[in-house]
Amino acid sequence: HLPTSGPHGPSSCFLRIRADGAVDCARGQSAHSLVEIRAVALRKVAIKGVHSALYLCMEGDGRMLGLPQFSPEDCAFEEEIRPDGYNVYRSQKHQLPVSLSSARQRQLFKARGFLPLSHFLPMLPSSPAEPVHRERPSEPDAFSSPLETDSMDPFGIANNLRLVKSPSFQE
Repeated sequence: HLPTSGPHGPSSCFLRIRADGAVDCARGQSAHSLVEIRAVALRKVAIKGVHSALYLCMEGDGRMLGLPQFSPEDCAFEEEIRPDGYNVYRSQKHQLPVSLSSARQRQLFKARGFLPLSHFLPMLPSSPAEPVHRERPSEPDAFSSPLETDSMDPFGIANNLRLVKSPSFQE
């Protein structure tokens, strides 16, 4: 889950990618706000809604939307882990951070160099995830393999490189 922080610390606003492609702020943690974050390149991640099976993407004006197909230009985000523990996800193409702020807020704060509701604190679900019932047939994608959370390489990046000869990455 990706809760965002407000001006006075964490708030109960969780990033949610709805089945209709809308991206909004859920007031509480639920199966609909569960996301999967995967590395797609060095310091770049893709974020996918588990329930909606849609990728988080950004349009030119900074508006967030969910799309069924991954696009490296619009759906990959540079991940910055800040000293305070929060993460900021920024579109390299649009030079804007992922933000749950409204269009009006984006316009007001764009000149200040930051956007409200753009600092996230990734967290594990507080309860086991509910079963996912997709409305459309699932298709193979980059997120089809399970996440190996006990591994030194949970995203399988080193396995794909075949260049790493460290004993830590041996099976």
